[in-house]
Amino acid sequence: MKVVRQYLLKEFAVNFVGAVTVLTLVLSSTRIIRYLASVAQGELPGGAVLGLMGLKLLWAQTIIIPVALFLAALLTLGRWYRDSEMVALTAAGVSPLQFLFPVGLLGLAAAIPISYLSFFLAPWAEEQTIKIEERIESEPALTGISSGVFRTLDGGKRIFYVQKLNKDRTRLENVFIRDLTNPEAETVIAAPRGRIEVDEYGDQFLVLEKGYRYDGKPGKLNYREMQFAEYALLIQQPELKQKRRKEEALPTHQLWGQGAAAQAELQWRLAIPVSTVLLMLLAVPLSYTPPRSGRVVGLTVAVMVYLLYTNFLKVSSAWLADGKIPDWLGLWWVHLAIMALFLVMMVNLNNPMVSWHRRFLRWGHR
Repeated sequence: MKVVRQYLLKEFAVNFVGAVTVLTLVLSSTRIIRYLASVAQGELPGGAVLGLMGLKLLWAQTIIIPVALFLAALLTLGRWYRDSEMVALTAAGVSPLQFLFPVGLLGLAAAIPISYLSFFLAPWAEEQTIKIEERIESEPALTGISSGVFRTLDGGKRIFYVQKLNKDRTRLENVFIRDLTNPEAETVIAAPRGRIEVDEYGDQFLVLEKGYRYDGKPGKLNYREMQFAEYALLIQQPELKQKRRKEEALPTHQLWGQGAAAQAELQWRLAIPVSTVLLMLLAVPLSYTPPRSGRVVGLTVAVMVYLLYTNFLKVSSAWLADGKIPDWLGLWWVHLAIMALFLVMMVNLNNPMVSWHRRFLRWGHR
């Protein structure tokens, strides 16, 4: 059995690394596309992308690692079933029950760093993300400008466009501004060149060179045209507003003894390592696959079980936050239901008299 466990651990490690890599790449690609779109629209400075990406990926490991462990166990044991290796092991006296110990031990070992990630690192990453967003919102309004993109300034009262920027983003070409601060008439300013200056008090000015200013009201003929050599426009700076910290960003020790929402978040953080262990155990009966068959049916059933499990956890967390269920029930009833399902499937796996699970997989394969 020692050789079998070493073989199991080796193949499991390969599948786990592959699953983590694929899931991380999928998540990071979708996230980076969203951030690059924000950078292109001038909503996010390019220098903040890597920091936000790293924090989001750190937080996402609370989801990626349990799923990768579950998939690694399914792929490893499922291949043994398909290639009749499990049949040979059973003939040699190795029962599927004997795989519960090494697989469960892997789950318990993984639950320790996952607990640290769930209780400490994930809330820290969420808090740092909020701080970065606050800093971005409090930066000078023209810091994140991009060429070829219309952008609103001063709470939407000014519409700003620049066709081209130099490398240090201080010189501008072909600048267009529509000013709506005056309710009596709007102002349109156009200039071939401009620059950004900051005085000793930290006020930011957009200085336009050799341009035109037009004042008037749409639909009226009394427009005023003015030509200027230099025109300095003060850009109002956004106030530093501290965002409200949701329960996801609070340290774990601050959740104890708080309201229903805090208790829901606390039980959710605890549910991540608990579900990791239960999913690893559940992978033993779920990995059963008829010999010489494909992996589609078995993986489909496993994915359905995982989705039901996680969705019921989220629903129960929402119920607990809304006060619809008591704290003592919380998310525990979902874990107990999964444990009951695991026991039923293990009995079914080892007792051919009640092999509904095997018959279902064979029927799906046909």
